[in-house]
Parts: sequence; structure tokens; C-alpha cells
Amino acid sequence: MRPYNSQGRKNSRGAGITMNTDNRYKFMAATAFLFLLPFLILARHFLGGNKELEEKDALTYMELRTRIAANISADLLALNYDISRFSASGDFISASGETRKKRLESRINENPSIYSEFSILNAAGKETLKVGPGAAGDLKDYSKTDFFKQAASGRAASGAVEYGEYTPPALVLVAPLLKGREDKVTGFLLARMSLAYIGEIARLMGRNSSGNLGFIDAGGQLISDSLGRSIISPGIRAPAEVLHAVESAGARGLDDFKAKVFFKGRSYLVSVANISGTRWWVFEVVDASKMPGYPAAFWATRVVLTGVLLILIFSFITWKLALLWLQRP
Repeated sequence: MRPYNSQGRKNSRGAGITMNTDNRYKFMAATAFLFLLPFLILARHFLGGNKELEEKDALTYMELRTRIAANISADLLALNYDISRFSASGDFISASGETRKKRLESRINENPSIYSEFSILNAAGKETLKVGPGAAGDLKDYSKTDFFKQAASGRAASGAVEYGEYTPPALVLVAPLLKGREDKVTGFLLARMSLAYIGEIARLMGRNSSGNLGFIDAGGQLISDSLGRSIISPGIRAPAEVLHAVESAGARGLDDFKAKVFFKGRSYLVSVANISGTRWWVFEVVDASKMPGYPAAFWATRVVLTGVLLILIFSFITWKLALLWLQRP
């Protein structure tokens, strides 16, 4: 073969290869794709794992808050909502009706923000004595109410929450007038007490909540909550995701429970804690998609974006090195 062609130029066999610079963008895109594909797959796992850690930390914090609220509420109920000092007192049980009335009125005057009404019921559940702002009304019959039936059959205090349109929820508590377990029950003491203090706990602790913090009674109704739904609609049912968490805790015999709950296509972080001595629960629920931003999430996203930018820069550098090292003069 002749070393020169018909135009007098040297044949390309054995000559240096000239690179086609028109495909430089394709080259850089292909290089970037080859590196970005595995990187983005790993980045997805990285961000997903970071999200799970954030949710775990949030649930732990919510659990701590609900436990604190439950303990505060239990202490408050034991301190101000315990009527056993009267119902189990021999002096009160054996006292005359007028003496009982004076002692109960004195108790209302000591703390009118909690106590609104006291009544003495006979063994059949009918009022025989009533003191308080609403004492002027007719005497009532509580014999058919569930809380009276429970108090009568269990020989122990039982109560229910009343919900009014323009007043805070009230705890109606009935306790047998009983000095000892073997004594005969001759009557019952009924107290109607405002739960405004419970609402204040929800309001104060709910300030720092990213969702809703509140209290529910044994029937699943909202006593109070930080978003004010219990004020707008007294006696409204608690959110379904909260009731699901309470049911899960009850089924497992737990006093507190936290989990990520899925409901109607959305995910929620829920923490519940039982108030000792009651069947009430404190809850906090947060929409998992609306969690506040954490520094860890910001840095994780920043690391991924920085990695993408570096891969694009290295793709350009790879093209330049290819021109420098692979092209012969």
C-alpha cells in the first residue's frame, strides 16, 4: 500500500486519532449519568434513613411530652378532684344534713374555679341535698346514669365528663359514703368540677407542638386540645389516628404508646399516655409530612446536592482530560 493517497497526503493508517469535539456534550452527559445513577440511588437510601431517624427522634420527644402532661394531670386530679376526704370521712357521713351542707359550701368557696356543685344522693340515686350556684333547681335522679350504676355496683368512685356549649367540660364524680369496705352504703356524694385547668395544661404545652396536643376521656371524646377543636365542637370525637393508638396501647396493656400511624393515605406520628388512676389519655399527633425542619435534614440535603454538583464538575474535567491525554498531535 502506498504511504500517500491520490491527494498527496499521508494515509491515516498508523497516524494519530483526531477526537470529534462535536460530541463533547454527549460525552459529559454520559459520564455524569454513569456516576449520578448509583450516587442518587445511595442518596435516596441516605435521605430515607435520615427521615426515619428524624421521625424516631420526634416520637421520643412527643413521648416525653405526653408522659409529663399525664403526670402533671394525675397530680392535679389527685390534689383538687379527690372527694374521698368527705365520702370516706366518718364525721361527714354521720353528720346532719345542715352540717354536711355547710362543709360542702365551704369547700366550694375555697376553690370556686373547680367546684361548682355538690349533691347528696340516697341509696337509690336520687338527690336529697344540693349545694352550689345551681342548687336552686329541682332535685335530680341519677339512678339511670352509667357512672352511678358503676359506683353502686363497684362500691367505688366513678365519674363521667359533661360537655356544655358555653362552659368548659366538667367532671361529674360519684363516690359512695363508705367508711370501710364492709360497711353498708347509705348514700352517695356527687361533685361537679370544672376541667378548665386540664384545658390550660393542653394550651400551655400545646404552644410548642407541631400538631395537636390534648386530652380524651374514656369514651374517646376530646376534653381539651391545643387547636381548640373541643371548644368549637364540645364533645367531639378524638382524631381516628389517636383512637387507633389508644386501642393499640390498651390491647398491649401499655400505659403509653408511640407509633407512626397510617390513615386515609396520610401518615401521622402519634404518642399517647394514660393518666394514672383514670381511663383518660394525653395525646400528641403530628402530620408526618408537615414536620418542622431539623438541622440534620438540611445538612443531609446539602450533602446530596453538593455531590450532584461535584459529579457535574468532574464530568467536565473528564472531558478536558480526555482531550489532553487521548488526542495525539
